[in-house]
Amino acid sequence: MFDQTPDPTLAAEVCCKLINAYLAGHESVEWADVQKALNIALEAFDLPQNAVVNRSERDMQR
Repeated sequence: MFDQTPDPTLAAEVCCKLINAYLAGHESVEWADVQKALNIALEAFDLPQNAVVNRSERDMQR
């Protein structure tokens, strides 16, 4: 799916953040924390900040 090899440290950090959010339950999750995790994930995979928006728009056109 990705041509890049992710930064393992950043990838691990984002996994920990998302797992902790999952374990806390959706009622306890703060949007800012999800946004931080997403930004770290994009950096880990060396993707542009608009990668998610672009993917979402492409999927909606199908």
